[in-house]
Amino acid sequence: MNLRPLNDFLLLEEESAPAYHDYRKFQHIVVPEAFQHGPEDRQVWGVVLAKGSACQNPLVKVSSRVLIGKWDGARLKYAEKPYLLVKEDNVLAIDEPC
Repeated sequence: MNLRPLNDFLLLEEESAPAYHDYRKFQHIVVPEAFQHGPEDRQVWGVVLAKGSACQNPLVKVSSRVLIGKWDGARLKYAEKPYLLVKEDNVLAIDEPC
């Protein structure tokens, strides 16, 4: 891919959100019952494909799975594939293997 983000931006490939029942199996997360009926406000999971040169956080690596807010970043199409372009500060969490 020739698309490279500048400054402190990350290029993400969006993943589908986990199902409600997948969230329920986490013991440290409280998930309200109303969450299963409201997919429009769910967060967005994505895989980092590329980082800009000014990214400072060493935890955010290429191929990391990250969580961002639903309305964060810019959605774009490149070579008929959808991508997200977000600032590094918009990353809410990183999914790390235990």
